[in-house]
Amino acid sequence: MENKVLIDHARTVFEKKDDNYFGYKSSLGDIVIGGSYSYKFVVHYAKTNEDVVIIPGDVNRVTTPVCTTQEDRLWKPEKSAQTRRNEIIEQAKVDIENLKANDGRSGEYTFDGLSVNAAYTVNSTKRTVVVLLRGARTGTVYARGIAKAAPCDCFNVHIGCAIALRRALDLVVPDEYLNAPQPTEVRVGDVVRSTVDKSKKYVISKGEKAWCDGAAGLSSMVAKYGRIIDDSREEVGE
Repeated sequence: MENKVLIDHARTVFEKKDDNYFGYKSSLGDIVIGGSYSYKFVVHYAKTNEDVVIIPGDVNRVTTPVCTTQEDRLWKPEKSAQTRRNEIIEQAKVDIENLKANDGRSGEYTFDGLSVNAAYTVNSTKRTVVVLLRGARTGTVYARGIAKAAPCDCFNVHIGCAIALRRALDLVVPDEYLNAPQPTEVRVGDVVRSTVDKSKKYVISKGEKAWCDGAAGLSSMVAKYGRIIDDSREEVGE
């Protein structure tokens, strides 16, 4: 029974007879059922595809190819869009800290050899972040950086701050900041726009009340069907 479950859930199955391997099952449609394949082909196929098993001449004995260890796989499991976005947001937070001058002066950056402080102005309504680099001692503005979320993008203050800061410091902005995947999972603190009345937006709360004072519960219809327009979640410590 265990072997049957393994075969049923596999994407591709080869059956070994003597020194030959025959196509037994293929959910991908790239293996001919009954077709003969060499060991070299099977090894390469198992490295570049997921969920491959071999029936070694006896349906009661099912094995996975020797090359399907995690270290040998050429294929890599895809990360979800939400996971990748989470990573980029954390990268942006760390980036802002790492760009600070490494000389013990907390909060200061170096711009054209000068020590400057970064002053941010966040406008969540306009979906913009503006940063001014001011002289640490003079207060003079030496540079300005702006980040603005596209109309179809979800605004995130951490990514916005990292983009604006890098532009102010005249540094390259990583492509992942500019093309971060859109969020797919609603969380407490997210701002969600109603798909029924697009003029209304709600902050997702822990409570289960449907709609109340601009807030909607995590299990509400707004949370389920609305569009996430801001996942900064600063108020909830994220």
